[in-house]
Amino acid sequence: MRNESPRVEINLAKIPADGNIGGLIFAIGTAAIFLIGIPAIRYMFPAAIVAGCGIAFLLHFIHENRVR
Repeated sequence: MRNESPRVEINLAKIPADGNIGGLIFAIGTAAIFLIGIPAIRYMFPAAIVAGCGIAFLLHFIHENRVR
């Protein structure tokens, strides 16, 4: 049996990003890195922003109606 050492990797799911200014900076920085590194994403980014805002808007009102 091989004795494998643990892999050193960055797992974005394990990085804590709270809902404050630190989380906002992390989200903007991550988006900027992907936009610079993968040119094809630049064409989909505006549609993703619009779709994300629309979904957030719907979820806001769904949650608000369930709380009442």
